[in-house]
Amino acid sequence: MNMKEIKQLLKPYGLKLTLPRLKVVEIFLSNNTALTCAELLRLTNEVFDRVSVYRTLKAFEEAGIIHRIVGATSSPSYALSHLGKPEKEPNHPQHLHFSCIKCNCVYCLDDQLVPSVTLPDIYDVHSLSMTVVGICRNCNGKQDLTL
Repeated sequence: MNMKEIKQLLKPYGLKLTLPRLKVVEIFLSNNTALTCAELLRLTNEVFDRVSVYRTLKAFEEAGIIHRIVGATSSPSYALSHLGKPEKEPNHPQHLHFSCIKCNCVYCLDDQLVPSVTLPDIYDVHSLSMTVVGICRNCNGKQDLTL
């Protein structure tokens, strides 16, 4: 996807289109796994400083462009929410994530919805996340399976 198309994708969010933001979106669109801040820095060839990448991630998360995933590693990963993907449902239901203990990759399982949980009324739930931890199909040698 070229920069003009990326700008069009970001336009509805009303964010300033800085070079770090455009590059981060380009990286997310070209990867099929969630990425950590360290991976994003490496993939930008460390052209941008850590603060620029953190601020970009924060702005994108607040705008709903990406979502944070806590996986098997101590660093959170981030993945695109809707940007560049056909929207299946208007409210984008929460989905499962898979975190591989061998390669540390984190995958969004968009078709696997988080099961509903009923809590006592004293709790005000804002979100629910669920990460399945195990060995991914690439590390398992099961590359012919589809997610």
